[in-house]
Amino acid sequence: MTAIPNFAHPTMRIKITKEHDGHRLICTRRNGTSTQGAIGPKLPHHDLAHYVVERELHLDQGFFGLINEGYSIERLSDPEVIRTLPPQAMEAEVLTRNLQGLSNGAVAQSDFIASVEAELPRAPKGLTDEVITRMLQTYVTLLNSWEHVEEGSALELRWM
Repeated sequence: MTAIPNFAHPTMRIKITKEHDGHRLICTRRNGTSTQGAIGPKLPHHDLAHYVVERELHLDQGFFGLINEGYSIERLSDPEVIRTLPPQAMEAEVLTRNLQGLSNGAVAQSDFIASVEAELPRAPKGLTDEVITRMLQTYVTLLNSWEHVEEGSALELRWM
């Protein structure tokens, strides 16, 4: 099992298990409740990008913030529920997609903010070139960690 450093006062443990035909995401909240779901072969990359963006920009109503508040993974996949989520959930999704694009070359770092603003009214407060660089570095580190996880093992993260 590969573990990422334990940050001060974690409120939730995130575990992504590598399985033969897909993967499993398990989130255990500080109060002991949990939610889990099967995720596709490429979805861990998306979930890791969510983790990076939401932690770096302190988005507590993105995917992991909402799970921390009690939403289930299944509920957050329901199109009817998605339409009712707070605006910050969409902000987190747009930033996540752009971070993935930045890592694979589809988005240039110099265009990152403009790309985000093409989908949102404005870029989130605190989104600077320095923050974008830090997010990319953290994301690449997590992707590398994930690649070294053996089948049947897991990558564990701590949520704020």
